Parts: sequence; C-alpha cells; structure tokens
Amino acid sequence: MNITLQTLTPLWTGGVDAGQSDRIHETGIIGSLRWWYEAILRGLGGNVCDPTTQSCQYANEMNHRLCDACRIFGATGWKRRFRLDVQDSTTPDSAVTAQIRAQRSYQDGNGKTRTPTWYFPNKPRSGQLAIRIQSLDKNFQPEVIAGLIQFAADWSAIGARAQMGFGVITPVNGRIETQKLYDHLIAVVGSHRHPNLPSLQNIFLAQVKPKDSSPSFTEQTTFNLKYDLRRLFANDQGLRHFIMGTVKDVRIAAKVKISRPYDGGLMRVWGWIPEEANVYTSNWNREKVIAAIHQHLQANYSLQVWRELNSTRDASLPNCRDAKAFLRDLLFLKEDEDAV
Repeated sequence: MNITLQTLTPLWTGGVDAGQSDRIHETGIIGSLRWWYEAILRGLGGNVCDPTTQSCQYANEMNHRLCDACRIFGATGWKRRFRLDVQDSTTPDSAVTAQIRAQRSYQDGNGKTRTPTWYFPNKPRSGQLAIRIQSLDKNFQPEVIAGLIQFAADWSAIGARAQMGFGVITPVNGRIETQKLYDHLIAVVGSHRHPNLPSLQNIFLAQVKPKDSSPSFTEQTTFNLKYDLRRLFANDQGLRHFIMGTVKDVRIAAKVKISRPYDGGLMRVWGWIPEEANVYTSNWNREKVIAAIHQHLQANYSLQVWRELNSTRDASLPNCRDAKAFLRDLLFLKEDEDAV
C-alpha cells in the first residue's frame, strides 16, 4: 500500500548523529505509530506490555510471551508483521527559527528575571514523503497501519519531538480508509486495565484557533502556550514536571503535546493524564488536571474541538463510556449498530 503525505508542520525523526535530521527515518515514524496503536488498544482493554518494566520476548512457539502490540510491531526474537519504507522528498525547513523566546518571563531561584527559551540548531524537514507499507504476514493487512497514519493525521502527529510542535501531516490524495484498523483492534479487545500508561481511556485531543480579535498564531504561540500550561501547576513542581516534562535531574517526557500553527492558525493540543500517579496530592487528581487545561484553552483561545472519553467536555459524544463507540467516532466511521 502506498501513501503520500504532506507536512503541515515540520517533521523530525532524528538521524544517525544525535541531534541531526539528515532525512526522514522509518524508525521515527514507526515508533509514533506504535505509541498510538498501544494507547488505543489499552483503551479497549487489550493485552499490551509495559516496556518500562518488562517487554515481551519470543524464544519459540513453545516458549513465548507476546502481547497484542508486540505481535504486530515486533519484540525480542519476533519480527514486525509489516515493512514500512519512506521515499523522502522533504528538505530542511529554513523557516524554523533556531531560537524561540516565549513572550513570558519569570524569576528564578536567585531572583533573576528569565525568559523561557528553546533552541533548534538543526533543522527539521518539510515537504512530501511517500510511504510504502508491505505486509510480511498473510494474516496481517497493511491497511491497519495506513489507518493509524490517518488517525495521527486527524488528531496528533508522527515522528519525534511532538512536544516541540513537529510532525503534523496530511494525506495528499484524500482520507485513508480506517475501517480495517477498527476491525483489527476490535478483534483483540480484552478486559485488561492500564491506569498508569497512555490509553484511550485517559487521552484528550483538542484543537484551538485564535479568538476573533487575536492576531494569527506564529510559532512563538506554541511556546507561549507551553509555558502557560506549565504555570497552571506552578505551585507543585513534582506535578508540573510529571505533566509538562523536564530535563533536570531525572528526565521526564512531556505528557502534553502542542503543535505549531498550520492552516491559518489552527493548533493541536493533546496528551494523556493517568488515573493514578504518585505525584497526585489532596489538591490534584486526573480530573482536576484535565479541567485546568480545558479551562485555560477555553478562556484564552477559540476551542474548536475537545475529545475525551466519558466526559461532559467531549464535543461529540459527551459522557460516552463505550470505548468502541468513541474510537469509531475518532476514526470518522458510521455508528456501530452494537454501540450503546
């Protein structure tokens, strides 16, 4: 199966040398697709291993332990069920500023005024890339991976450094069919719980635009918002680092991603907030964190879309507890006759 994608924001997949993006690397795309496959499958109660504790391994047919995700994306001793190749027509994006300073300031521990600054010495890439997906197993359909690409095109990003606004893409030749992705996922639905890992049960997906009286967004807007969301948790450093990430002491990846502006000022904000976390105190829990983010976006931007399972905030299926119906809606499929 062949798909051509156009970048809407610059794309980063890394390279052989740390910090370099010499071309679009397949591994960077596969990694982000696997992340979403696992998160969606966890939300449906599927059997998905926790790579931070004990990953799957395969020795032989009589001695193996493979979760539903590793069966498709591979594990130690077990190859992926598909091959993904990229024909790269992108070029380094010279429009990306090497240094971005937020229109914000704060005082550090020594009382000095600081301006939050992010550095991009190496250029991400923009343009078109052709992706070829080939099944390596007669029982696996490449359309499953293609459907994941469409999901990312609708709601998030592909590649690395999504927290820096990279990786929003769109298919060049129209929407990719997602029914086979849904059918594949439904076939492995289970009753497993994953309260501490990314899951359709704890993910939110939002899109914002400038308010009518506001100027169009620039790349600086992404980092203003990033800083503002961090300030929501200013009085709780542990929670702030847990939600928004940190590179100090122990490195923690951001759980909230914010795209750079595209299509006349549209920006995506998405992430996952677990049900359980040791950083939650009497002042914070998942609901309060999500509500604070939602309230900030609603107050300061034109909130175009908010999607969240089992929530009054959801724009399409408020209070929907059926993960399958919620997924169908995210995939823009017709209502499932069995959905409640």
